[in-house]
Amino acid sequence: MRVSITVPARLQSSRFPGKILQNLGGIPLLRRVLERITKLQHVDEIVALVDNEHVLQLVSQWGFQGMLTPKDCTSGTERTASAIDRLRGDFIINVQGDEPFIALDPLEQMIAAAKNPSPDVWTAIYPIASAEMLFNPHRVKVVLDSHGRAIYFSRSPIPFLRDISEREQWPLRHQFWGHVGVYGYHRKVLTQYPTKGILEQAEQLEQLRLLENGISIQCIRTREPTIGIDTAEDLAEAEKFLQSHPEF
Repeated sequence: MRVSITVPARLQSSRFPGKILQNLGGIPLLRRVLERITKLQHVDEIVALVDNEHVLQLVSQWGFQGMLTPKDCTSGTERTASAIDRLRGDFIINVQGDEPFIALDPLEQMIAAAKNPSPDVWTAIYPIASAEMLFNPHRVKVVLDSHGRAIYFSRSPIPFLRDISEREQWPLRHQFWGHVGVYGYHRKVLTQYPTKGILEQAEQLEQLRLLENGISIQCIRTREPTIGIDTAEDLAEAEKFLQSHPEF
């Protein structure tokens, strides 16, 4: 079982253009993500999937493999699917290029589970502990079935607690789960990747394309994610985090 890890990275991010080349602790963000992934074992290839020739050249200078992908890809999964014929893996893990502090444990669990043909896709979730986090539309929520597989993802709090009017009480009355945007796919999922459906269009969440087409997603529980870089403010917060966490 060969394992590929892809790092999709779009240069002109809508909220923070050029963020993948912004320095974090003196190292470009994309390079920091690639270097963190090298700590994983049993990986056959690590590939940065980029949409810009200059970024492709930088990836090569850093000592990593890169591939040029279409500029019009709308998600990391779509970008990975666009390169599937050039990837060696039977199992492909997608790590976003703006996650410099990505937890390695769920990735290791995915690699260990890759030999099993089912489920189709793996992802990671974490317990939501506060109402502020729960009602933040930038924090994606997920509900699970009794086997730990995803039923639905949403930017809204799910499930809705009908009889509890005070928002602060919601996390105290029910265990809510947040979603970490890392995925492990069996190759067939990406070779037969479907077109965008109405649920993905409504919520702007790429994983709904999978559920809408009957593709199962198993969830691995992990800790609350650290800082993902979506804005310049996130980058400043990440710099502070890095100063107190030299292990990264």
